[in-house]
Amino acid sequence: MSNGQEKNEFLSSVSHEVRTLLNTIVGLSQDIGEYENIPEEIREDAEDLVSASKELLELVGNILDFSKIRSSEMAIVNAPYNPRELFEELAKIDEKDIGDKPISFHSNIDSRLPFELIGDKKHMEEVVNNLLTNAIKYTDGGDIWFDVKCINDSVNCTLTITVKDTGRGMKPEEIEKLFTQIERLNIERDTSREGTGLGLAITKSLIDMMGGAIKVESVYGEGSTFIFSVVQKIHMLEESDLSRTQRLKLQELNYAKEGYGYKKILIVDDNRLNIKVARRALEDFDLMIDECYNGKECIDVISKDTDYDLILMDIMMPGLSGEDTLKGLKEIEGFDIPVIALTADAEEGAQEKYRGMGFVDYIAKPFSKLQIERKLDKVFSQKDVVERTNNLNNGHKVVNSYDDDMWDE
Repeated sequence: MSNGQEKNEFLSSVSHEVRTLLNTIVGLSQDIGEYENIPEEIREDAEDLVSASKELLELVGNILDFSKIRSSEMAIVNAPYNPRELFEELAKIDEKDIGDKPISFHSNIDSRLPFELIGDKKHMEEVVNNLLTNAIKYTDGGDIWFDVKCINDSVNCTLTITVKDTGRGMKPEEIEKLFTQIERLNIERDTSREGTGLGLAITKSLIDMMGGAIKVESVYGEGSTFIFSVVQKIHMLEESDLSRTQRLKLQELNYAKEGYGYKKILIVDDNRLNIKVARRALEDFDLMIDECYNGKECIDVISKDTDYDLILMDIMMPGLSGEDTLKGLKEIEGFDIPVIALTADAEEGAQEKYRGMGFVDYIAKPFSKLQIERKLDKVFSQKDVVERTNNLNNGHKVVNSYDDDMWDE
């Protein structure tokens, strides 16, 4: 094993441990901030804890990515993904991160955007999120525009993504070294600027690896505009009839305001604090929640009672890992419970890896209530669609219990 590989494995291990700890910090801080009738200073402290945790998480991820890029171990993993869903979700999450700043957020996503493109979804998400986060960080007030345009031909889609702000802007000498110098702008004296500068350097490297290009225009004191373009193959120009039918069924079965009808969930995690955080994230959704502290206990519980609607499974547990526990569960007669991996593994290809193990999906730590809600909507909606379809067809299944198409995001 090379020194570069050893360093990357060490950093991956550190990243995993940091994510696990941040899961508790972020989860409990968010929960405290949502309590009613608490002093305003406590609410602000909780929000600051969440904000600082997100910055620490970003820093750890950037260090890991930068190390992989430097050692040529970063890989682009292309697969079909839904770009509209990705960009709309990023706009929603990043707009929320504006917080109390007097900023108006404007989002415009081209209606001609293909239903599915072939690309590296994780790194597309990272690039766009870095640009939006950068705009929010350096804009104290005014406007931020997030604009996605596309030009389609018979084979390819040319995406052009623009992030424009009315923030602090940059001097010409700062623009020249923006994507190459791994240090904070004005690091010598300007302590008002947060961050290490790694984010934009990594953004440029990822864009280069995807065969794209990025440019920046900025006026000091007035704002900046980042324009990112990349060409990706069109996998599906329009939504298929089957996908459209499934989506409409999911919309009909939306649970966001009414809860989930007291469905049963089993949380499996050797860390009691992680179970506490998961319980807090789930407590508003009208669920019956049980918990186990290791894989063997989980198998024993399910052997006696298969009447659960979902299992949230930690991966790194002593004794039986999450993967081995799932294998044991599948040996139980009649076992057909969807299992979502709950893990601090957030590396590229993680979703494909865990689905290949037999999990229906995965949730990366630290997670938010919004992320949990989206996963619950999908698994419970799909489960109910299957049950209703089976009832209409006298018990004969006409779709797979957990159709892969339902999980493509």
